[in-house]
Amino acid sequence: MNALFIDSSALVALNDDHDSSHIEAIKILREISPLPVSRYISTNVIGETITIVSQRLGKREAVKLLGELRSGNYTVVHPDEGLIREAEDIFQSVVSKNVSYSDCVSFAVMRRYGIRWVYSFDIHFKKQGFKRIGVDR
Repeated sequence: MNALFIDSSALVALNDDHDSSHIEAIKILREISPLPVSRYISTNVIGETITIVSQRLGKREAVKLLGELRSGNYTVVHPDEGLIREAEDIFQSVVSKNVSYSDCVSFAVMRRYGIRWVYSFDIHFKKQGFKRIGVDR
């Protein structure tokens, strides 16, 4: 594994100690922190994560997390029109009403960059053929 996509479900779980996946998120983070992998995130994940953290934990925590996500520790992908169209094709083809538009953008980003692994608790990544680190063994 040389690249890892970071999803909002993991970021929210890490930051919200009341989240049902909080303990598991910390355990997985400890496993992946020393790994020499490129960590990818997209602007749609940043937007989704910051919004949820702000609503759950407050604006101060959201601003702090935004600073971390923009610190240079992640490759931030800004979806272009081609990625958006690919995401919309994915969104239209997925039968489940529970797959978000934002998730489809993430799927498109991962496909374009050849990323197979994701730090996420969202089952839809697995259903799209990706491997959730620490979850799908």
